[in-house]
Amino acid sequence: MELLGKGVLIGIIIVLPGMSGGTVFLVLGLYEKIIRDLARLKLKPYIPLLIGLIGGVFIGGLLLSYVFEQFRDLSAAFLLGCLLASIRPILKGQKTKNPGMIGLLLAGFVVGYLMAGEPIELVDPGEAASYLRLFIVGALASATMIIPGLPGSGVLILGGIYDDALFYLGNFQFFELSLMGISGLLGIFVLARTLEKLYMNHRKVIAYTFSGLIAGSARAIIPFDFTIGVVILFVLGFGLVWIYGNRKTEE
Repeated sequence: MELLGKGVLIGIIIVLPGMSGGTVFLVLGLYEKIIRDLARLKLKPYIPLLIGLIGGVFIGGLLLSYVFEQFRDLSAAFLLGCLLASIRPILKGQKTKNPGMIGLLLAGFVVGYLMAGEPIELVDPGEAASYLRLFIVGALASATMIIPGLPGSGVLILGGIYDDALFYLGNFQFFELSLMGISGLLGIFVLARTLEKLYMNHRKVIAYTFSGLIAGSARAIIPFDFTIGVVILFVLGFGLVWIYGNRKTEE
């Protein structure tokens, strides 16, 4: 029951942009054991965790999709704050005087800005995202989620399918959700370990590039109107991830 409860908690948290699943695993004391057991395909003990995680994603996604649909700008402001604050843990300990890193940051920003597209709205996405796109971005997001400090949901925004995912959750479109679920599992089992090694070997380069990508992709959740409420929700979202991101992370 403990693993089930932790799974639900993780699932709810990772729905929010800027929230790193890997950091949550670290805080809950699960990260090292899970990574070690995944490499050995020792999966049976984690079935309750997986069930809870799926349940948590549904709970968090349904709640967020409803709130986003009813209060678009307020929700967007909160999510924008979460996303931008996630840059802090990504760049934590990566100080540099190398102008090349700043160049990577700026290049990442431009690419992220162009890839993210126009500000998202929770409407029927129609054919906006192909099944292949859902599969590839879903796999990358899940694999990235495992790495402490990197937000998998940020990859969904960068890939332009974050609003699609919320729409599918809010409307119980099980085929699309199943496709993303399968790709997510493959991403975790096939890509996570490779991405983690790549990140550890080239941490500074990836940190600066990914930070730029996140900052650029933030255009996708810009509020349409700026009110006092929007500013307050932005500050709340920013503060939440700023504090959360300062928790135990793997150096």
